[in-house]
Amino acid sequence: MSGIHDRLDWNLLRTFIAIVQEGSISRAADRLHLTQPAISLALKRLEERLDERLIIRNGTTFELSKAGELVYREAIVIYGSIARLTTAVRATPHDLSGIVRIALVTGINSDVFDHVLGEFHKNNPRVTFEILSGSSEYVKQNLLNYTASIGICLKYRKHAELSDTLLLSQKYNLYCGKDHHLYQQENISIRALRDEFFVSFASEQLDGVLAPLAIYRAQERLEGRIVGTSDNLEEVKRMIKAGLGIGALPENVVQQDVLSGNLWQLPPYDGLARISLYLMWNKMPKFSEAEEVFFSALMAALQNK
Repeated sequence: MSGIHDRLDWNLLRTFIAIVQEGSISRAADRLHLTQPAISLALKRLEERLDERLIIRNGTTFELSKAGELVYREAIVIYGSIARLTTAVRATPHDLSGIVRIALVTGINSDVFDHVLGEFHKNNPRVTFEILSGSSEYVKQNLLNYTASIGICLKYRKHAELSDTLLLSQKYNLYCGKDHHLYQQENISIRALRDEFFVSFASEQLDGVLAPLAIYRAQERLEGRIVGTSDNLEEVKRMIKAGLGIGALPENVVQQDVLSGNLWQLPPYDGLARISLYLMWNKMPKFSEAEEVFFSALMAALQNK
């Protein structure tokens, strides 16, 4: 059989505390926004549960019995414990969970993004990240289809259904691999590159997100045959390193390859163009709670950098 502690209603104790502190059934009723009969019934039920008389009535006044004094002292302790429990729960950091879905172009090198990603994981270890990668068009389609909530990509023009903010700006240079005949050659002119085979991004077109690179090649008449294309930065870099041809890559992404001797920078030495990467999201977002928190943290970091 269960003990009294398994069957006793806390509300009966709360009502009893109010009766004692107010010194009156009617005032206790006003305090708890209940009727006097309801207060009297609660007191009766408590006394029946405990099988003890708690209040001794003397006309319009009353006094506590010995049992009533004991019950009141214990009830106050219980009340304090419940109050502390509520405060402790409210002070506990929210245990965030769920999935953050991000779509991004390959080869992103952003200290801000990486820092926010790491700090968010430390603070919310139960959140899972699902990262999709592909071309800028692929990223945009995922945002439009709600298969990703946050995107990082290049843009050629504004999209009516997407919002964006600048993440970082990248300088693109021309490079060749160590097996290329131009490797480690210095003081090369732009003219000397005109007939070289090229490796390019699929979006390196006049109407693509990497249009500035196509424009530069057209202006300088760099009209060598394109021998390899890809939407993936790592694959473009692979083909350049393998010696298929020369091609443009973002400087901040390939620094280590240059230092290790796998790539060699070609003219123009001040770069072909600066191209920006943008943080993007749907103008009518459907963020999960985890995505909302991550997005807010990323936006705050971008504003404070």
